[in-house]
Amino acid sequence: MHAQTMFQRALDLLEVNRVDDAIPLLEELHQMEPRDARVNFALAMAARDAGDDFRRLELLKKAAQVAKKKALVFEELARAHARVEEEEEAIAAARKAVTLEPKNPDMHAVLGEIYRTMGREKMARQSYERALDLAPDHIFALTEYGELQLSLGETEEAERYFRKATASDNGDSSDAYIPLSELRSRTRDPQDLARLEDEIAKTGNRTQKQTGRLHFAAGAMWDDADDPARAFEHYDRGHAMIYPDYEVDTYKTRIDAMKALFTSSFFEERKELGSDSARPVFIFGMPRSGTTLTEQIINRHQKAAGLGELRYFNQQSQALRFGIGKFRIFEDNVLALGDRDFRRTARKYLALLDKLAPGAERVADKMPHNFEVLWLMALAFPKATFIHCTREPVDCCISIYTKALSSGHRYNRSQTTLGRYYRLYRELMEHWKAVLPVTIHEQSYEAMIADQEGQSRALIARTGLEWDPACLEFYKGERQVRTFSKEQVRKPIYTSSVARWKRYEPHIGPLLDALGDLAPTR
Repeated sequence: MHAQTMFQRALDLLEVNRVDDAIPLLEELHQMEPRDARVNFALAMAARDAGDDFRRLELLKKAAQVAKKKALVFEELARAHARVEEEEEAIAAARKAVTLEPKNPDMHAVLGEIYRTMGREKMARQSYERALDLAPDHIFALTEYGELQLSLGETEEAERYFRKATASDNGDSSDAYIPLSELRSRTRDPQDLARLEDEIAKTGNRTQKQTGRLHFAAGAMWDDADDPARAFEHYDRGHAMIYPDYEVDTYKTRIDAMKALFTSSFFEERKELGSDSARPVFIFGMPRSGTTLTEQIINRHQKAAGLGELRYFNQQSQALRFGIGKFRIFEDNVLALGDRDFRRTARKYLALLDKLAPGAERVADKMPHNFEVLWLMALAFPKATFIHCTREPVDCCISIYTKALSSGHRYNRSQTTLGRYYRLYRELMEHWKAVLPVTIHEQSYEAMIADQEGQSRALIARTGLEWDPACLEFYKGERQVRTFSKEQVRKPIYTSSVARWKRYEPHIGPLLDALGDLAPTR
């Protein structure tokens, strides 16, 4: 196959989420011409979709060395640096993109995005406003500005920006429809659904993922209109468009290998390798299990700080090649770790906490999927607080299924893959509780809803702090919240998410079957 034909074929595969099929073609092209900026850029996009953050960054750096005047390359390089929490490098790359194309609103909006993800509100506002000065109907800038407002609790202002974005003819507005559809305080305009259905029906240059996101927005609006049947028609279609295929059996093999590697004797042989610091409070569990709520309660304590979703331990695991390639490579890398490696891991993490939350006695790190990396966290910080957030399995899964999570959540491909993945997560957590040399505290979402004060007091006590009444007003926090729960945690406790599954029972048969004995009795 001719090189140009191979390249176009790979791009076409990426367009329809066939990442696993595109990568071999791009790798072959990369071997033929390792400095080709186009190939490195395309491989970086594939690495992004495959969840390989370090490979993505490496490839974009190579592309930038050749394509020194391509703003698009530096735009993506900025996002890649931000993903691995290299803040200054991310800002420098985004500013380079702006310098190369100072009159391109895309570049100013991306710089704003970088600032927003880093919590630099003032600088983000300036960048968004500059983008909108250049193009008042710029969809990405309007949507990003709305996301910033929403993260700060300014829901009315957020809705205003989202509506401007959906009304714009300047490109694709699928990303704006998602947050607009999920605003609980959204003005209920009866024309919203009609406009959205018309938008889905249009043909044009929209990608498959963009159309999938519109289906998710329509699902949320039909759900809000009390028509779960129509909602699930859209949700099911959206999943097939956003998420690549997912092999649950492959993940099961990985979980089995982890259980065989991380045994009680593994930890017994590696006692007292890490830090004696009690500052970290690790919050983990499946997405949508109450991790944001738990973090916000702790964040309100005068001696604590919540930092949102830090990717530090996920990146340490990636560097060891977990989930990337053969498990044996990861296993060999783990077994090669010595005392110095664990202490260095702990030291760098504490330096990150000092930078982000200086003076805080306890710092909450809320990364749901850290449940896969508990082996490393427990060895690095045996005196830290470990909080496992739990929720009724089917309610948790429905909340995941009805949200347009990033394509990295490939297990969310279908109701069946989601339910089977959930079972494997529970299986791994049972293993950790049996072998880890730390205490894992269970925090039930339903228990918190039923007894907010009692559960909040117990939660704070687990961290070793004295009780602070401000923790009952978790929704008054001023810090940016940058997760899917950012609107919900600005409000007092509500009960509508408990036993939510009953409303959808006729439409979730595959999920209930996949959950097996974890599903409620029907």
